[in-house]
Amino acid sequence: MARWLYVVIVLTVIGIAAYFMLGSSTGYVPGAPSEHVRGSGDITIVEFSDFQCPYCGRAEPTIEQVLADYEGKVKLVYRHFPLPAHQYAQKAAEASECAADQEKFWEYHDILFDNQDALYPAKLKEYAARLGVDAKQFNACLDSGAMASRISADKSLGQSMAVSGTPTFFIGDEKLVGSQPYSAFKAVIERKLP
Repeated sequence: MARWLYVVIVLTVIGIAAYFMLGSSTGYVPGAPSEHVRGSGDITIVEFSDFQCPYCGRAEPTIEQVLADYEGKVKLVYRHFPLPAHQYAQKAAEASECAADQEKFWEYHDILFDNQDALYPAKLKEYAARLGVDAKQFNACLDSGAMASRISADKSLGQSMAVSGTPTFFIGDEKLVGSQPYSAFKAVIERKLP
């Protein structure tokens, strides 16, 4: 009788451990996290952003222009910093990581910024389907909450760098806060060019 009880306890412990290691009952296991980098060059712009933040949306064309004008000299590293005031920002960030697991981060990033007024879960899944990702895998990922730790890691990094709002940019050791004009980025980059 004691042996039977021991087996039940061991199996229960294994089941509970598996549940927490997988993130949820969906069984989704995320891939290894990766940096979200666009462009290349010696000057790095780190952007802390929120997909629901209107100022972040306004900054996107400026960032695109900077990357085009300084091609081969500047690269962008995207970091998540969903603000608590934005109801759908956290889940949108998680969804972008689910897309990243299928090599579609930047395409999904662009869709989210183009649709900032509709970032609730059903729409997040619809946008993924438009990209042609594996819908079953994406939905399992999003529903599991498995990507929350990736978002939390970015947010902790931002907080350690005194980020309190979005967008916040770091160009080397210089900080730009808010939706800055192109001229603000250009001035910092020009100072840093060899």
